[in-house]
Amino acid sequence: MAESATLNVRMDAETKDAFTSFCDEIGMSASSLMNVFAKTVVRNQAIPFSVTTRTSVPATASYARIFPQTEDELEEMLSQSASTPLSECITMNEGVANIKERMGW
Repeated sequence: MAESATLNVRMDAETKDAFTSFCDEIGMSASSLMNVFAKTVVRNQAIPFSVTTRTSVPATASYARIFPQTEDELEEMLSQSASTPLSECITMNEGVANIKERMGW
């Protein structure tokens, strides 16, 4: 095994607390998860997520705009869709492309 070395990382206290809480939930130490991240970057020679200037929307917020949250909301969506003229509809491929773009996929 390679010799151990220390890397100090500075972050705000709120992020650190949330990160360590997440690590606890998945049963992994923060140090172990940072090692997984570093090894993935080195192995792939790439950051394992996109780095962008686009404003990030939490996934749950993105899904909430697509899927109804209640039965009443579903009924409202179905009612609205039934009254939408066909000329205002898009193809399935256009719809899927729109969803992928909104989700950042």
